[in-house]
Amino acid sequence: MVTRYLGDYIDLKKVQENIKTYHYLNRDHPLVLRLLEDQYAVLTKFGTVSFWNVKKNLVNQFIDELVPYIKNYNENYPFVDTLKININPKQEESMSFEEVFLNEIDVDKIKIISYVSAQSVAIDRYEEEITVLLKEIWQVIDNLRRKGKTLFSEKYILKKIGQVLAIKQNTIANVALFDEPEETWEREEIEALYKHLAAEYDLRERFNVLNKKIDFLTENNSILMNFISTQKNNFLELIITVLIIVELVIYVLEWLKIYP
Repeated sequence: MVTRYLGDYIDLKKVQENIKTYHYLNRDHPLVLRLLEDQYAVLTKFGTVSFWNVKKNLVNQFIDELVPYIKNYNENYPFVDTLKININPKQEESMSFEEVFLNEIDVDKIKIISYVSAQSVAIDRYEEEITVLLKEIWQVIDNLRRKGKTLFSEKYILKKIGQVLAIKQNTIANVALFDEPEETWEREEIEALYKHLAAEYDLRERFNVLNKKIDFLTENNSILMNFISTQKNNFLELIITVLIIVELVIYVLEWLKIYP
């Protein structure tokens, strides 16, 4: 199984309405399609597709069909996860970060395994975006430390705050790390599979680290905004003071002309 991150969001409703070539094995999230015999694709709303035993040509064809329903699609995203799935009725089920051993396969297991892999890939994307923002905010802080000024505008800082909040919204609303899939409520073996895989991928720990970085960025951006606002207010006060002084000088000069 290979999971790829393709964009910010996949409109699963429009996919079902417009792509009729394949057989849908369910209608909820994540969405499972049978592309060919023993070949599956699993779509998540947060922009990932997991391919099970699908040849490269069909992968490319299917992605081309998906593109109109993907928000901010980027074919060059490097966020990929590969997991080897072994099915043997005589073997006890077990799993690791790179390999899963199952005694049978069904739609629920396809969904759960793909879902955990998809969450991991999505977190990879958010982690990289946060890393870039951390580097950018460090440049601002470093300029402030060395030169006593930010060299960046209020608009720039506001834009960075917006990017941080957008990541936080996506990780909470879309990746939904704290919500176990509905299938785990109905079958104990599916719940165990989900928990074991989530632990192997360190999903909760990675999410917590990501959340701390987001909080750090939010706090630092707020401090910078306050600093810029204070500088702006001080500058305005200086202008007002200068204008008052100029007006007084003009008044005095006019008074001297009248009463030499």
